[in-house]
Amino acid sequence: MIQDHIEDIIKCTRCGRCRALCPINEELGWESTNARGRMLLARALAEGEKPSEGMKRSFYTCLTCSMCTATCPSGAKPDEVVEAARKEMIKEKCSPAYYTDILNNIKAYGNSLGEEGPRNAWVPEELRLKGKADIIYWAGCLTSYRQQNTALANLRILSRFGARALEEEQCCGSPLLRLGGEPVTLEHNLEQVRRSGAKTIVTGCAGCYKTLSELMPGVEVLHITQFLARHIDELPLERLPYKVSYHDPCHLGRCMGIYEEPRVIIRHICELKEMATSKKDARCCGGGGGVRRGYGDLARKVAKKRLLETPDGVDYIITACPMCRANLQDAGGKVLDISELVLMSLI
Repeated sequence: MIQDHIEDIIKCTRCGRCRALCPINEELGWESTNARGRMLLARALAEGEKPSEGMKRSFYTCLTCSMCTATCPSGAKPDEVVEAARKEMIKEKCSPAYYTDILNNIKAYGNSLGEEGPRNAWVPEELRLKGKADIIYWAGCLTSYRQQNTALANLRILSRFGARALEEEQCCGSPLLRLGGEPVTLEHNLEQVRRSGAKTIVTGCAGCYKTLSELMPGVEVLHITQFLARHIDELPLERLPYKVSYHDPCHLGRCMGIYEEPRVIIRHICELKEMATSKKDARCCGGGGGVRRGYGDLARKVAKKRLLETPDGVDYIITACPMCRANLQDAGGKVLDISELVLMSLI
């Protein structure tokens, strides 16, 4: 309930620091489209104000990038308040139509994209799970259906350590959770993992990593950058003659604190030149929080601003999230997933 977050809401002193850092506020400029304004609207909801179309636009244009939370001098957590406000909007039947579309897609097809085809069509026969495996590779919806080369790169690298892909993986629930809903495939996925006997789940999706870390008890959940950094000396890698820059995904970096592992991997392979903002200060790609789905033009504008921070002379932008990759590519960036860089380097 939004009332459960009232302590966070009243922590906001309306200092305005978040206004200068919010990428959506930079594009739209309204008080209702930055964390300070959203906290005021959330307080109104908590005090009994009925949801409105203005509230819907305010809450659902948030990227949930956590920049405001990471820099709030009062320690407020506007990103968590926004997700709670979105729950309230759903309860009051004031959510956007695309939330219902995503929910129905997951219920009908097991993925947020509405794809009817098999999720694991890209998995080679020899890498499918047959029986048990200590390590499971979790691809996620976007990678399984839209970035299958990345999925295959992830699995081919991880298969050197015995990893296999589940036969019936379904959406982890991240798209619904970010929009204020609840995961509807959790029990199915828990059963799949239990049957596999897996001790570790490795995923290349920042959203899946955050969600599985919170929802999968009794099993180690790692982002692929964590796993590969841990095993970097066991991989036969050759240096590549590239200069690259790394884009920190918000849900991997600010939300989960994974900053050094991707850089360890990249520096083993080629030269790394940091973007103008990086690590906890990195600008968002513009695709998170459902904004790419509901406000595509806005998402691309934010991505174009991020691309302006790319250093001169780099061959590729490397990232570790399929959503970041998709949105930065749509804005004109030359982007590789970090697993593709590793696969290029493997001897």
